[in-house]
Amino acid sequence: MDDPIQTNTFIKKIIDHRKNDIIGVVLTKGDRLTVSRNKSKIEYIFSLLFIMGFSQFIKNSIIVLNHKIKRKFCKIFPFIEDPTIIGYAKKHGIRTWIINSPNDKNFLEEIKNLEIDVIINQSQSILKKELLSIPKIGTINRHNALLPKNRGRLTPFWVLYKGEKETGVSIHFVTEELDAGEIIVQERYEVTDSDNFNKIVQKNYALAHKAIIKALEILEKGNGKYLPNPNELATYNSIPSLKEAIEFRKKMIIRFLRKIFR
Repeated sequence: MDDPIQTNTFIKKIIDHRKNDIIGVVLTKGDRLTVSRNKSKIEYIFSLLFIMGFSQFIKNSIIVLNHKIKRKFCKIFPFIEDPTIIGYAKKHGIRTWIINSPNDKNFLEEIKNLEIDVIINQSQSILKKELLSIPKIGTINRHNALLPKNRGRLTPFWVLYKGEKETGVSIHFVTEELDAGEIIVQERYEVTDSDNFNKIVQKNYALAHKAIIKALEILEKGNGKYLPNPNELATYNSIPSLKEAIEFRKKMIIRFLRKIFR
């Protein structure tokens, strides 16, 4: 997905490290505000305001707005650089696609004969069997939590909401079941009293590209020594409700006041 806040930088770092091995970069429909049909996008936006805090929410909104403006005007004015991950890939001579869904049949037919070893997934789509069967080794994904705990969306929020003392990043194989594939690499760190949602996200992305590169090196060696991701130990999270987001903000304020008056 085209995400200027974190994901594009994450993918750029992978391109910088492994550009000679990359067959293509695919931009799919959807963004961080994509929600299921039974969820309200407006409620989700207000939830993010409480989760991030006002200043970070405004900062991220400005980044996204600036990205959208550049994306539109780069098509009109050639001196404006394409800010998307597609633009970055083209600059490095990498083939690109822009599609509605990674499960699109025409797209799958097109990539079947490209002899793909690994797909790195960062879209918001649920990948289906037809796509997952194409790469020789498999499809891998970055997940912002220590699987099998905290499968699902917005994991840094749930780590803090539940008061967990440890979190991190998992690089795992993608299966048809949500966040259920074997774990190739897992990087962990302690959650401190000074951590908030934004700091957890930053820490995770500081680890993420290194973890992906490490995972690719493990897959190249082909030793197959992966960590289990058992369903019986799994916990699942959905997008937080507005009520949960408000409760979270109260918890963060109380924790901050306790820290000051300790």
